[in-house]
Amino acid sequence: MDEKYFSNSEFEETDRRDIAFQLVNALREVVSISKKMNQPISYEQTLDLLSDFSPETYDAIVPLMQRKNESDWVKYFKEKADALSSDDKVVTPIEVINEELSELKKITNGRYDKRFLNKRVRDYENALDYFSPRKISEHKILNRDFYQTEREDFGIIETLYEDEEHKDYRLDNNKILRLRLIHPDRPEHIIGADLIYEHLDTKNKNVRFLHMQYKTWNNKSLNFKAGSLDEQINKLENILCKAGYCKDYDGKRIGRFYRLPYCCAFLRPTSKMQNSDSKMVSTGMHIPVCQVKELMETEKSLTKDNIKGKNISYKIFDELFNSNMIGSRVLSFAEHRKFYEDNDLLDNRNIVRLHAQEIRL
Repeated sequence: MDEKYFSNSEFEETDRRDIAFQLVNALREVVSISKKMNQPISYEQTLDLLSDFSPETYDAIVPLMQRKNESDWVKYFKEKADALSSDDKVVTPIEVINEELSELKKITNGRYDKRFLNKRVRDYENALDYFSPRKISEHKILNRDFYQTEREDFGIIETLYEDEEHKDYRLDNNKILRLRLIHPDRPEHIIGADLIYEHLDTKNKNVRFLHMQYKTWNNKSLNFKAGSLDEQINKLENILCKAGYCKDYDGKRIGRFYRLPYCCAFLRPTSKMQNSDSKMVSTGMHIPVCQVKELMETEKSLTKDNIKGKNISYKIFDELFNSNMIGSRVLSFAEHRKFYEDNDLLDNRNIVRLHAQEIRL
């Protein structure tokens, strides 16, 4: 991914923040799948992993997570500090806020009947928070002992290998997690975050995969005409569903043994971060592309109501994939290679793509 996109002010900050949050969610889901965890790792741990995995991308997106929307009071204190400053002395907004806040607190002195004065105190405190450093420990990586403890919490203990293309981490049970980011040619080509997760068995020389398209919604609906969603869903359907990767070798969606259909393409709605003060929370819905296509024929938007009974929650999604209950059929290495050659998938230039391979040695 081109980290310059995230710091490029020519593009809307809300769009850059949403896509950055999509990427963080995708990386968080990767760890959850690879470690077979009952609970996903925290967003703070995810950011720590991103810092280790791709420092340039981390440095580019953290300011988006920490930058706060400017209230009228923030603008007021900025202007006042600027007006009070001179060539000989620079006055900071924090100094101005603290001076006025101190006076206000003396007046109110804990008197709760002074409703408007107390509201002004809260406004000033929020403005002060705007100018304060980010609370999340983004420099935790510098403390190697503490950072090592955090990494052990989610099982990534040792970096085995890295180059310009990818980075390998040791997992439990003689497995490796290989991560890499696909870099779009130009920032304006970035229209969403995408995740490919693969199970590679080197002993039996076979592969299973799933593909998730992350899209931002408002927790209520996602318009099918928004951005390039319909184009992306159609592409997923063409290269995966219609190409037969959601069927076994006999052309059946459900094989001889008990399991869910061979679904390997999912839409993954993620929440908006209204501003960087927003709590990082995301809905955990995974909707099979075939179900999305059916809804697109009769509905204008995807909503919480019309996907009831059609989606898999985050609580069981990872377990189902790891148990071979969802995902593609098992492919030979030759079939796997042909899939990428036919679709030129890893060279796609219009999405942010996180490619994760869990390799069993």
